[in-house]
Amino acid sequence: VLADGSNWNPGSGAGFYGFRDSTWKLLESQASTLSRVKSYSFKSFAASSGTRYIAGFYELVSADLNLDQGSTTGTMGGANAPYAAHAILVAGGPGVASGGTGGVGVITVSGTSVTDEGVRTTSDSEVIVSDTTAMTTDQYFETTLKWLGQVTYTLSQNGNRTTFDADFNVGFVKYEDWGNQDFTINTFEVVGLAGANDASFDISLCTHSADNWTYDAASFTFPANIIVSMATVHSTESDLDNKIPFAFKDVSLSVSITGSADQPTTTVPNGYLIQIVTGANGSVQFLDAHVSGTIN
Repeated sequence: VLADGSNWNPGSGAGFYGFRDSTWKLLESQASTLSRVKSYSFKSFAASSGTRYIAGFYELVSADLNLDQGSTTGTMGGANAPYAAHAILVAGGPGVASGGTGGVGVITVSGTSVTDEGVRTTSDSEVIVSDTTAMTTDQYFETTLKWLGQVTYTLSQNGNRTTFDADFNVGFVKYEDWGNQDFTINTFEVVGLAGANDASFDISLCTHSADNWTYDAASFTFPANIIVSMATVHSTESDLDNKIPFAFKDVSLSVSITGSADQPTTTVPNGYLIQIVTGANGSVQFLDAHVSGTIN
């Protein structure tokens, strides 16, 4: 049987026990059974230099949405695309709600949702901002639902306001959370083979959180909440040389990820991604990345 070590501790802490000779004996400690390694692969193709992600993705729209009482909807995503990702919003500041006697702006995301259990729901919706007048510049919002295909952001108001508006950026995010579990990352390792010379290459392990997002009316992009970066650690010895292998490893990490959280905060990340930056087309012939840690 499994003991959690707190509600029931047969004598040696959390772990698996068997009953023999009138006593409970530890068969295997819980710590050893809850270690995990997740692995990911990447290859850069022709005309593919730039910033890419594995273990998740950021799919963002560069230009912001400017909604008001005369134009209340905007869209994100391509029809029938299998994103299965959270919709996000980064505010350009507080929205206006005036005229009439009361009410505030509300932003709702609608479309086809899908759960981690594989339940697909058409015509679903979720309020992503319940009061646009309380939004602050660069504030991050994320739906708990995941979406398929194109979604619609709708600005409405919950009173009798005659004038209301909101400016904000939108996108989809997908991140690794080890099956909605809380865990601690302790190791990041990379090994690969270069397919071209590249003096701009870098690979980083990044947290997904609500921190460091910046609203931009024309050039919205993702934050780099970097845990560890090869270019930072290796410094000048981080260039790729054609047909030469490369590697990176850091076993000194101790990063807590609250994967059970429906949404991240500015201080509590609920997932991670691996960011790969290439400056030359086809510079990564192949790359394998491994993230190790323990379930909390």
